[in-house]
Amino acid sequence: MTALTFTVLAAFLCAMVQGIPHWFQGKMIHDHTSNYNGADQNESFFVQKLDHYNRAVNGTFKQRYFVNETQWTGTSESPVVFLCVGGEGPPMDRSVLTASAHCNDMVELAPKHGAIMFALEHRYYGPSRPFDDYSTEHLQWLNTEQALGDIAAFHTFISKKFNLPANARWVTWGGSYPGMLAALARLRFPHLIYASVSSSSPLQAAVDMPGYNNVVAESMADKDVGGSQACLDAIVAGHKDIGEQLKTPEGRSALETTFNICKPGTLEDPKNQEQFAGDGVVYLPVQSNDPACTTPYCDIASICVLLTNETIGTPTARLANLASIQHMGACTQPDYDGMIKFWSSPKNLDRTWLYQTCTEWGFYQTCETGTNCPYTQGLHTPDVDLDLCQQAFGFSPDQVTEQINFANSIYGGANIQSSRIMFTNGQIDPWRANGVAVSPNAEEPVLLVPGASHHFWTHPSLPTDAAPVNEARQAIWTQVSAWLAL
Repeated sequence: MTALTFTVLAAFLCAMVQGIPHWFQGKMIHDHTSNYNGADQNESFFVQKLDHYNRAVNGTFKQRYFVNETQWTGTSESPVVFLCVGGEGPPMDRSVLTASAHCNDMVELAPKHGAIMFALEHRYYGPSRPFDDYSTEHLQWLNTEQALGDIAAFHTFISKKFNLPANARWVTWGGSYPGMLAALARLRFPHLIYASVSSSSPLQAAVDMPGYNNVVAESMADKDVGGSQACLDAIVAGHKDIGEQLKTPEGRSALETTFNICKPGTLEDPKNQEQFAGDGVVYLPVQSNDPACTTPYCDIASICVLLTNETIGTPTARLANLASIQHMGACTQPDYDGMIKFWSSPKNLDRTWLYQTCTEWGFYQTCETGTNCPYTQGLHTPDVDLDLCQQAFGFSPDQVTEQINFANSIYGGANIQSSRIMFTNGQIDPWRANGVAVSPNAEEPVLLVPGASHHFWTHPSLPTDAAPVNEARQAIWTQVSAWLAL
């Protein structure tokens, strides 16, 4: 995909929520936008160690945080401290502690407990940058363990700055990767973190994550969110036909015309075929689904209206029609080699999350033959992502696999063993495939939110919110209040 057409597509995407980025035609799609464009008048910085575990490394950097004291009286003998944990994706801004997709379930509960609120930006994301580039050498301090060390150091810094007593009850909050960190902070530092709310957090690391696209298929057929079996059947049939056409020169040429590929002959390269159809020839906003969105084709329901409209033609023709709308009529250019070059540049700030997938978490959203993936099966296999890790960072497939397995060994994966952690997942959210679906023990409750996408309940409450989303917020608030009453 060219830079121009990707920009057009990004501008088209709607129903935005904060979350782990996902792949579409060689790019990471962040389902959230930020208004950050420089210094924020409400931001603060403190000096953070570059390495919390190696005394031979003396480097430091300035880490950004936000504070909201409006609900805090400062008179409680055991004050409540709410910490919104930062993560990957677009930078935080001043709205993070007033009205944003990050932790608004926390913000809305704060008045009840007179909580002082903080938000800590993740190292390497936003202006909390230790270095000016994103070379593999400089990214070596970007990992979950260092980020957890940042939380512990921030706890010490804030406790001193605000004269908080040792019995202050800190509760960590977050959704997606920040939700993972919120839970892991409680696991790692039970003497510092009193409780945690971990929303839509895929704690089960995996090289191969077929479950993501399996849930995409389920969700596109879910009548409660405007999907249908007919809609899913059209997606599957169209991509199956595309797969058949990719097998012949005539079929590939026809696809280049049908889908407005910029350069003739592009699909002769099997790697470009993967870029074209391995993650779908259209963008399906399942992870970010918002039934109240108003822009064209911004949710499952509106997309299914188009994809089940037989007057447009065959399922393939309907997919091509939607693709043209999403690209605003611009041609597209699947380019595997260009994708590798893009991700290999040390100036590319998006390398940060890719680096973490290669060194810790994986989460490669494959579409393998025999799964329920609704796209063209057999193109996006784990080999695609493992090759990207090797080309972009120099990590071999064995190294990537070993590190991802190690993450499960040290944290426990979906069987994380701690206490006072609540895990909440959205029923149509593809990330729930690797989330904590069953309570690991009696002190770690779980909640599945019917019809909800990726941590939708952490968004500011709106009159258009579905009943299950409101009920999820109430369940979270009840649970946290009960813990704070102990």
